This record gives sequence, C-alpha cells and structure tokens, in this order.
Amino acid sequence: MPPNAPAAEDASDADLLHRVRGGAPAALRPLYERHGGAVYRFALLWSGSPAIAADVTQDVFVHLLAHPGDFDPGRGRLAAYLCGVARNFVRRQQALPVHDPLPDDDDDDRAVDLATLDDAPLERLLRDRDLDSLRRAIAVLPPPYREVLILVELQECSYAEAAAQCGCALGTIRSRLARARALLAGQLGAERDEPLAATARR
Repeated sequence: MPPNAPAAEDASDADLLHRVRGGAPAALRPLYERHGGAVYRFALLWSGSPAIAADVTQDVFVHLLAHPGDFDPGRGRLAAYLCGVARNFVRRQQALPVHDPLPDDDDDDRAVDLATLDDAPLERLLRDRDLDSLRRAIAVLPPPYREVLILVELQECSYAEAAAQCGCALGTIRSRLARARALLAGQLGAERDEPLAATARR
C-alpha cells in the first residue's frame, strides 16, 4: 500500500477493491463493515429467512474476495452491485429461476400512470408497521415486484442501478415499482383490516 494511502476506514469502496485485487484481502473487512448489514437486510427481505440471509451475506463477500474485478463502477455503486449478487445467491438457495414470469395482470410493457411514482415515499405506507409485518407483506409480492421494491425503496438504489441488477429496461423498473407499491399498500391494508373484521364478528 502506498505510504500516503488513506486508512481503510477512510478509503473509498473503489480504493478498497483495488487493494483486494492487488492481493490485500484484509481490505475486505472494511467493505464488509460498511455494506454487510445492508446485504443481510436485502437477503432477509428477499428470502424471508434469517438463516438464508446469513448464508447469502457470507457468500456475497466470499464472491467479492474471489472476484473483485467483476464489479463495474460504470454500472452503479458497490452497494447496488452487492445486492445484485445477493439476489442471485438467494435465488440459487431457493432454487428459483433467474427470471420469474410476471403475473397475468402485469402492465409491465404498457403505459403506466407515473403519478403513482410521485406519491408519498414508502415510509408513509409503512408507518406504524413493525418489521415482521413488513416482511410478511413483502414476502407475498411476486418476485419481480419484490426485488424492485427492495432495491429502490429500501436499499435506495437508483432506477438505473436497479435496472442493471435486474437486467431490464428503466421503464420496466418504473412500472414494476408502481405495481409493487400498489400491491404492498393493498396487502398492508388487508392486514390492518383483518383484526378489525375479526373484532366486528365477535
């Protein structure tokens, strides 16, 4: 490492990856400390399983250590890339296809009312919801919608980064996100109304 190189905790992701590629595996530790929690949360929300999320997080960083040159900074941030790797490992663990068929009622390739994308951020939908409730609601979303929702809303990836990780067009990301928001709002609303209906029946 050059004498004037920044300390690991102050180095950029690109610099740390450069060190890993140069044969300094210790540079992986600060990358793990920086991004490991987000990778775990992504894998947990995607899979619904803490055990799978823990295994996938480990697999992601082993992959990064073995293939540091696979990351292309021209396609987005390292955080988005790691979520894409995690997505593939979760699919492998759950024996899911690389690309899921969309539901029959999908309007993916049609014009979508993009006004829904300018609605309140997801936080409004999730207000007063605990994490378990959120996990249950996300778990029932069709996988193509689930992954876009997690990437954009919860991992704060740009549409371009999400498109790169999902292997689809920018417009597809926009329409899937609008559909995911609508489905999630409906699911959370149904979950809210169920206890009220049970109380009314008593």
